[in-house]
Amino acid sequence: MIAADYFDGRSSRRHPATLGLRDGTVVVEGDFGRRSTALGAVEICTGADQTLSTIRFADGAMCEIRDSAAWAAELAGAGIGADAVAHAERRWHWALAALAGAVLIIAASYAYALPWIAGLLAPAIPQAVTQSISDTVLKGLDGGLLAPSKTSPQRQQEIAAKVAALAGPGQLPPHRLLFRAGPTLGPNAFALPGGDVVVLDELLALATRDEEVVAVVAHELGHLRHHHGMRQLLQSAVVSFVVGVYLGDVSTVVAGLTALLLESRYSREFELEADAYAGRLLLATPASIEPLIDTLLRLEQAHAKRRAADRGGLFGATDLLSSHPDTAGRVNALRAMKR
Repeated sequence: MIAADYFDGRSSRRHPATLGLRDGTVVVEGDFGRRSTALGAVEICTGADQTLSTIRFADGAMCEIRDSAAWAAELAGAGIGADAVAHAERRWHWALAALAGAVLIIAASYAYALPWIAGLLAPAIPQAVTQSISDTVLKGLDGGLLAPSKTSPQRQQEIAAKVAALAGPGQLPPHRLLFRAGPTLGPNAFALPGGDVVVLDELLALATRDEEVVAVVAHELGHLRHHHGMRQLLQSAVVSFVVGVYLGDVSTVVAGLTALLLESRYSREFELEADAYAGRLLLATPASIEPLIDTLLRLEQAHAKRRAADRGGLFGATDLLSSHPDTAGRVNALRAMKR
């Protein structure tokens, strides 16, 4: 018989006991009396470190066996193998296989499940919520990186009219065209989740004609059509949460930077998808796709000059993390749409 501790499942009292196997029956004896239970009616678990085994009975009672080696020998004598889980835990290659499986599941969730879920949720978020987010972001930008536009109201109205002429009434996603100056941001335009498309004066100065500005706005409308802003926000929120939990008390700056690097793949996909939307929109109207291509090439040159002038400063650091795909690839994709 093997020494064990018996718990009756009704109280926390520990009962010294002895345990053994007799003709396929587990027999436990102690100051509580004697109980016999068919081996098939109990749950047996052997610890991976061979220091503790347990037997659980259907009524909640349990036996703890300190001498797992003796218990394993008892089971072997009865022709019963070791617990499968404990057996697996003692095999390092099984543990590595389990780790590899977990990594694959996490990678697949990040690459496929997360974008798919965000794509389902983003269109369902109420407009009031997305507009509130946009208002908050724009307010923060207006207090720092952005300044009032110096573009005349007349030119602003002309550009807005040309954008509206890209498609028939109701065919463009709901949007509001806003103009700002962004001296530290350079020539650019961006869309906020609520439908605000912000065009910077620096982009207007870079453009040689209004059609180039309209083409860039068409690209931003592609972001709105596909809910890229909200999808990016949802994906970033999940990644930031997971990274924050994993890093624990490490600086939130590090957590935020890590999340940004992980999220760059999504931005590349979004940019190409917005390019395709703009290309289809421009090709379906008297407008040409060439202004968008010309602007992309000019923007690349302008950003290259800014990187050279910055010499590794703030612009160089943020540009290094830029999630936009290479300009050559985007231009080739747009030109392929014309064939």
